[in-house]
Amino acid sequence: MIEIIPFEEGNIIGFRVKGKLEDNEFDEIVGIMEERLKLHKKLRVYAEMEEFKGMSVNSFMKDIHYGLKYWREFDKEAVVSDKGWLSAWVRIAGGIVPGVEVRHFTFEEEEEAKEWVRE
Repeated sequence: MIEIIPFEEGNIIGFRVKGKLEDNEFDEIVGIMEERLKLHKKLRVYAEMEEFKGMSVNSFMKDIHYGLKYWREFDKEAVVSDKGWLSAWVRIAGGIVPGVEVRHFTFEEEEEAKEWVRE
């Protein structure tokens, strides 16, 4: 399940994922991003991964495709999760994508994550 988290700043897309991310939910996020890219040169992402249980194979492939196509349009991503493996994944992803700052925060640091993504 995905839930959109509203931000006043139009260049920030916020969402919360619970469970497994399905294709239609991934497509919803991509649609929001594409609409926002019409209004903003760079986007930022704030993602809360509460009980993240992965994504479908098709969504994973779409994520790779979309990431390769649009990575230059993003400059920051804050990932909030208490999962240790996700923290490690964020560190790896942050080193792979040039020009995009990616940071992991715990749920205790949720407000700090929101402030950081706004800076």
